[in-house]
Amino acid sequence: MVTLKKLILSPSLLTSFLVKKSGAIAPIVALVLPVVLGVVGLGTDVSLWMVHKRNLQLSADSAALAAGWEIAKESSEHMLTSAIREAQRNGYDESANGDLTIEIIEQTDDGIVVRATVSQDSNAYFSRILFKDPVGVTADADVHVSDFNGKFCVLSLSEEDSSAVSILGSAEFIAPDCGLAINSTDDKALSLLGSVEVDVGTVRISGGYEVGGSVEFNYNLLKTNVAALEDPYEDLEIPSYSSCGSGKPKAMSISSSATLSPGVYCGGMSISGIGDVTFEPGTYIIDGGNFKVTGGGTLYGEGVTFILTGSGTDYAQVDISGGRSVYFSAPLAGEDFEGVVFFQDRDAPQKSNLQNKIVGTSNIILDGVAYFPSQGLWFGGDANFSGMANPCTKLIAHTVTFSGTPLIANNCSGKAIEDVGNPSVHLIR
Repeated sequence: MVTLKKLILSPSLLTSFLVKKSGAIAPIVALVLPVVLGVVGLGTDVSLWMVHKRNLQLSADSAALAAGWEIAKESSEHMLTSAIREAQRNGYDESANGDLTIEIIEQTDDGIVVRATVSQDSNAYFSRILFKDPVGVTADADVHVSDFNGKFCVLSLSEEDSSAVSILGSAEFIAPDCGLAINSTDDKALSLLGSVEVDVGTVRISGGYEVGGSVEFNYNLLKTNVAALEDPYEDLEIPSYSSCGSGKPKAMSISSSATLSPGVYCGGMSISGIGDVTFEPGTYIIDGGNFKVTGGGTLYGEGVTFILTGSGTDYAQVDISGGRSVYFSAPLAGEDFEGVVFFQDRDAPQKSNLQNKIVGTSNIILDGVAYFPSQGLWFGGDANFSGMANPCTKLIAHTVTFSGTPLIANNCSGKAIEDVGNPSVHLIR
């Protein structure tokens, strides 16, 4: 027979047990505590590294953008200096074993990709116990730099026409400092047909091109199937004036030498015969009819703008032909319509047979912008390239046709003329 006896624990026995238990735990705590503190400390340092990397990313972004803009401004020799300056403004510390590099990593259809890589040592506290060397942090950023660079002298705004820019017949288009920009997506957006010699800078076409006949086509860079360029004068508006209304009078007729003053010309302007016609500086508003010029002599205007407007189906056009030598320069910076020689109302009818003409058999020099957003422009002349002036010529029209030996140049430094295709720089990573 088994007998169970009640176990009675005295207070002294319980106290003894507890004392012995705590003595057993103390060594374990002594061994584990450094590990726990190390993990906590390492976690703190990792958090600091993450904050540091985020801040360093801002330095890399600013460095890449600064380098990209130096390239866009064609001053790539300064890109590293600018990148370092902007990175330092945003937390980069070269003294903390810092390093910053800039490299071009890709050539795209629209420009280049530039990468900035920034590295430096990060602050470490608890982790110094575990790691002998400082912990480095690195960040990089990529920017895309467009190659538009503002050197386009010709911009066709049509989005779908074939022959949106055409050079036809026996023509020479010699403009190595100028580019051609064509927004049409047609497979034959650029047409070179006949006995044609072309020497230009960048050719940029949203569609394609065709060549036929005896064509010599020289360019620095040709790009097809690329995005359209923006119209730099899309916000320019016709100034307010006293409209001629309906029943406009016949065009003012001039058949000999004369000097004309700025103002509103209702029904157009007709210049014929042989004589020298001078336009005083200012704005000439031609309401309806045509600005038609034939005959011989000279046509001269310095600091002038011709605004071609109207109403209904009667919008003024320009038609300059014959054997006159033509020189027009645009108003200077700060003046009305600065940089613009011809500006046709964008409400003018848009039809394939409506084309403005500035052609002839003598020298034709436009120092400024000829802007025909809704209609075509036919530009020609027979320029003697040797000894000629070097103007800043921008032809922006729905379509553009060239003939003869037109003078186009890109001497635009210091002039109040909007660039066609401003460069762009933006972060892509």
